[in-house]
Amino acid sequence: MTTHILGRLVGNTGDPTNLSMVLNSSFAGRRGEFVRVRHREQEDAAQTDVLARIVSISRSNVLYNSGLGQAVTELELLPGAHVTGEQILGKLEAIGYKDPDSGQIKMPRRALDPGSPVEPVDFQFLSAFYEFQEHSSLHIGNLVGYERGASAVPVYLEVNRLVTEHLAVLAMTGSGKSYTVGRIIERLVAINNGTVVVFDPHGEYGRALAGAQLHFNDRTDELDDQRDRVALPAIRDAFKRLREAGAGISVYSPQNPSFRQKYAGANQELALQFDRFEMDDISEILPGLTEPQQRVLDVAIRYWVSQERTMPRDINRLRHYLGDGIDDVRQWDELSPAEATALNGRSAAVASMKLSRVLQEAQSFYHSGLPAATDIYEMIGRPTDRKGRLVIVDLQGLSDTAKQVITALISSEILRVASSKTDRIRPSFLVYEEAHNFAPAGESAVSHRIIKKIAGEGRKFGVGFAVVSQRPSKLDPDVTSQCNTLIAMRLKNPDDQRFIAKTSDMVSAADLDQLPGLSTGEALICGRSIPAPLLVRVGTKALVHGGESPEVLNIWGRFGG
Repeated sequence: MTTHILGRLVGNTGDPTNLSMVLNSSFAGRRGEFVRVRHREQEDAAQTDVLARIVSISRSNVLYNSGLGQAVTELELLPGAHVTGEQILGKLEAIGYKDPDSGQIKMPRRALDPGSPVEPVDFQFLSAFYEFQEHSSLHIGNLVGYERGASAVPVYLEVNRLVTEHLAVLAMTGSGKSYTVGRIIERLVAINNGTVVVFDPHGEYGRALAGAQLHFNDRTDELDDQRDRVALPAIRDAFKRLREAGAGISVYSPQNPSFRQKYAGANQELALQFDRFEMDDISEILPGLTEPQQRVLDVAIRYWVSQERTMPRDINRLRHYLGDGIDDVRQWDELSPAEATALNGRSAAVASMKLSRVLQEAQSFYHSGLPAATDIYEMIGRPTDRKGRLVIVDLQGLSDTAKQVITALISSEILRVASSKTDRIRPSFLVYEEAHNFAPAGESAVSHRIIKKIAGEGRKFGVGFAVVSQRPSKLDPDVTSQCNTLIAMRLKNPDDQRFIAKTSDMVSAADLDQLPGLSTGEALICGRSIPAPLLVRVGTKALVHGGESPEVLNIWGRFGG
């Protein structure tokens, strides 16, 4: 390793997250570059390297001081004169040193030595510092500044912690968040043989199976990264073999002809069981119900369950009991006086109308005209089923309430069977795109309660999730605080930055300062699935991605052209 010195530590070295250095020249270091400082943590211990990152650089010159005003333009130097008074300062944030016994990255607890030389690092040092277990990790991309060629430094996420301890992906629109999620989930399925369920509000992920054909990225020959050149064809082959085996990518959608057209009949129509909902969920599905109306709906559901003993139950029979069949309910001998009174008013008609509207919007519930109800075991698979699955729930075009209803019921069913004492499903990873609509802060949403429940209980049953959002400040902080891996991409909104700082102790002030300036595809990743906070250039996807904005000029064309 080269040993030339970039500069030296100056000032107070007691806070490793806020160090200062004087650079030897304006070319000695760049913002975002990694450096090392020699350090001895114990008096009798050997010296080790503390890895740090240059988070900012300031450069000033006494001859070109803003206080000179107009005189700056009149300043002339004699030919060959040596310019003095220049000062180049860098702010460093220590990442830590590698403990020789445990292999863990630890932050220094003893102050670094003022005047210590600051030296550069190369990709070999960084690769050794961030060593990983490749068989249990996922290659997300390469370190920013070390992205290409033989000097690329790969960054890996530890799969078990990523999946079971929840993930938050937060970024502005157009910064690459869905593309990043796509790279993660296709590798979880094709390489790690996992089960991933994506709740897809805009139908972006479904493009991978449009027209009943698998669609792959056709630009992989241009890849500069050697690992991706090997991995992407392997992912493509794995998806083909999984599909031939009855697994791989599957799409579930509402009972609407437009979805059958989009997927050329390769989609499976949802046939959910409304009686799986708890009453608390139903009252959220039908907001604004008065107490008598809620009582009527509760009675009708109980009567429906008592009369329709064969599972699954036809949702149209429930509608019947709230409408033309209400007289049958009124004759039920299990009614309380208050329930009987409610049934004799207009409450049944109003409850029936509201329920019918939701059912019509969702178009996803079981009725007798369908061959079978949606089987959650078939969707997710059992532990003995060794076939990876990418399940896409296409919600494109539905109302917000309908999206929440479908998402809530499927999520609830997954957690229910995952916690079964006798017949569990495979561990699964749920992805909530546009998560601020499914678990909003300070607002009601049908899916809110089950997502919070999975956040608190899912880990012990093998159910993890990712929340993906371009408006973090609109997300429920109780949900994001449970996410032990954070991927933050370009974010300029101060409210969103403050929200991240408030809900996550993984992000430093220096990290937040970098978020507005990140390029598309660059991400700050921190948390328990990665050794230390890192800036990463996310790699290429194997499957085609549906989130790009349309090329409007190409579509518009020219008049008469």
